[in-house]
Amino acid sequence: MTEKNAFRAEIKARTANLSLVYLTDSDRGILQNVLALPEFQSAPRVFLYISFGREPDTRALIEKCAALGKSVAAPTNLREGHMDFALLTRPLTELPSGVYGIPEPTPEAPLVTPEKGDLVLVPGLCFDKSFFRLGRGGGYYDRFLATCPAFKAGLCREALVVKAVPRETHDARVDCLVTEQKTARP
Repeated sequence: MTEKNAFRAEIKARTANLSLVYLTDSDRGILQNVLALPEFQSAPRVFLYISFGREPDTRALIEKCAALGKSVAAPTNLREGHMDFALLTRPLTELPSGVYGIPEPTPEAPLVTPEKGDLVLVPGLCFDKSFFRLGRGGGYYDRFLATCPAFKAGLCREALVVKAVPRETHDARVDCLVTEQKTARP
C-alpha cells in the first residue's frame, strides 16, 4: 500500500468517527463561511461537487446560489481521468445518478468551463495547511485544477485539516481553504 493510500485509509476512518452533531454544525459553519467569501459574492457561476456521504454539504449552497441568481455547475462525464462540468438545470431530486452513484447534471445540460471571476469549490478527504488536498485517488480534480483560471476554494471540516498530506508533483493546491471555523489564505 502506498503512503497516499495508507493516509487515505486513516482519514476515511477518522471521518467515519465524526459525530452527526459535529457534521451538522460543521456543514452550517462551512456554508456561512462560503457565503462570506468575496469571491463567492462576486462570482456569476459557482462550480461545485454534489456532496455525498460525510463530505461537507453543498446541497444547501446550491439552493442559496439559485436564490441569488447564480449559475451552478457540477461534475459530469467522469471518464478516463477526465471530468467535465455542466450546468444544473433541474432540482437535485431530479438528477440522474452518475458513475460513482453521485447525482450529476442531466445529459442535455450545457457543458461549461470555468473562467476568471468564477468560483470553484473543491472537495477532498482532507486538506493540509499548505492548501493541498488528498482526494479519493482518481486524479480528476488534480487534472482539472491544473489549468483552471477560476478562484479555487477547498471545503474541509476543521477536524480533517492536517499538517501535511502526502503529495506528488501533479497534485494541485487551492487558493484558500474554508472550514467551519475560518477561511485560510496563503
